Amino acid sequence: MSNFTDGLNSEQARAVTHVDGPLLILAGAGSGKTKTLTHRIAYLIGELKIFPSRILAVTFTNKAAKEMRQRLAQILGEDSENRQFMPWMGTFHSICVRMLRMDGENIGLDKRFLIYDTDDQISLMKQIMKARGLTDKDIKPRAVLSAISNAKNEMRSAEDFSASTRGPREQKIAELFFAYEKALKDASALDFDDLLIKTVELLRSKPDIRHKWQQQFEHILIDEYQDTNAVQYALIKLLVNSRRNLCVVGDDAQSIYSFRGADYTNILNFERDFPGTTVVKLEQNYRSTGAILNMANALISHNIHRTDKNLWTANGDGVEPKLWQLYNESEEALAIANEIQAQIANGRQYGDVAVLYRTNAQSYAIERAFGSELYSV
Repeated sequence: MSNFTDGLNSEQARAVTHVDGPLLILAGAGSGKTKTLTHRIAYLIGELKIFPSRILAVTFTNKAAKEMRQRLAQILGEDSENRQFMPWMGTFHSICVRMLRMDGENIGLDKRFLIYDTDDQISLMKQIMKARGLTDKDIKPRAVLSAISNAKNEMRSAEDFSASTRGPREQKIAELFFAYEKALKDASALDFDDLLIKTVELLRSKPDIRHKWQQQFEHILIDEYQDTNAVQYALIKLLVNSRRNLCVVGDDAQSIYSFRGADYTNILNFERDFPGTTVVKLEQNYRSTGAILNMANALISHNIHRTDKNLWTANGDGVEPKLWQLYNESEEALAIANEIQAQIANGRQYGDVAVLYRTNAQSYAIERAFGSELYSV
């Protein structure tokens, strides 16, 4: 057992060695959640002798899945490139594709269904709009597709959307929604949202298939649970069997995908949804200094709906964070450039400095303030 808990703190080790029943791991920022989740899977396989094919491990990105698979393979002495190693580790979408390829015919899907990416969707919507005499000046194709995606993430059909429209713009989107769904069906195609919607439909409408998949997965682990939306939440509940070996990892204070339907209350309500849940809090932060954590804890304490945790670190207090209140983006960019120059004068290298911004559009003012000499470094 020591191999699977080596290098872990006491709470991380408690999460790793939990055996049966629902487990909620509240993992604060920089608390080693990926390490904990990886070691837990290793423990299930190496100590409890669970076959890798009986473990469903869901990540939010392919990059995260690849990183976790590589770490896990290193712990267990496996080949991370072997397709048979952790065959059910991946994103919600990749997992659903596989399930639909295997069982989608039961709800009328062609086994060879196409998957439309964003470019395919835009092209299709433009065709639909053109056939109706609409142009970008009337309504943007991306705006229509965004509205459709939001509806699907809330598990609302075109009929549901149409029934709740307000005003001519939403009525027009509803018409395009119906046409879009028909065009997808005619092409034997699904968009990314459909992959989840159709899997939920399959599991809900076919009890025998739902039972098969519930028996397939002895343990289910979900990363970034605070960013799950309504359809992902429904999918998880449909896949959990009577033993309820569901482990979710997340932090309500780090939810960033509300703009695409993520519902952080899923993690707040986990104990209600799965009575008897074991809760493990990962509160030791390995990334930041005490001064940064004190500021973060103070800000988070004002959240009305939140879990009770307090991040701490053994890294020392460090330098107090600075808050600049500036007039506009140009003044902000100049302040950033001046601060970097001051750091360089104190002996730092340009490679020691990172500038973070929320959207790509914000980089222009910063680049301009840096000037060609500094920016080319």
